[in-house]
Amino acid sequence: MADTAQTHLSSGPVQGLDYVVLGVASCFQRDEDGRLREVLVAEPVPAAALDCLAQERRSTSYCLLYATTYAEVVDNGIPTLPADVFPPGVVLGEGFVERLQAAARTYRSKPQFRHIPLHQVCTPERGVFKLHFSAEPRRILNAVMEVRDADNIKQHPHTHQPF
Repeated sequence: MADTAQTHLSSGPVQGLDYVVLGVASCFQRDEDGRLREVLVAEPVPAAALDCLAQERRSTSYCLLYATTYAEVVDNGIPTLPADVFPPGVVLGEGFVERLQAAARTYRSKPQFRHIPLHQVCTPERGVFKLHFSAEPRRILNAVMEVRDADNIKQHPHTHQPF
């Protein structure tokens, strides 16, 4: 019975005071000339990803993390970033509100992963833990993968024969 109650709690509708973490990721986008330009993208950070970042074991494209509540970021379904926290020019990631709701649910089911106190910021320079920021490998937003015949891998002739 307790498992059912926990499942319902973590999958229920997101409330205004639900904890969530937003990250500002350094991404890249190709311009008309084919050159890459940096774009700062705000996106929700799920609990498991924050736990990994808090352990300071891997590098990340996030240059800022901010712990907040759902209501501070979304009002009547419209997202707004706090101007006093986020740098100018930050754009919202794709499917922002839906992803924010999903991330908030992850913190409900894993409250022990709330590593950043509410309204606190983590950067490579300061915070309850330091981010290991790196722009490599580059996150390219509008990358187009073109599959060619040359990409096919030749397989051994016996690979697809029945036994």
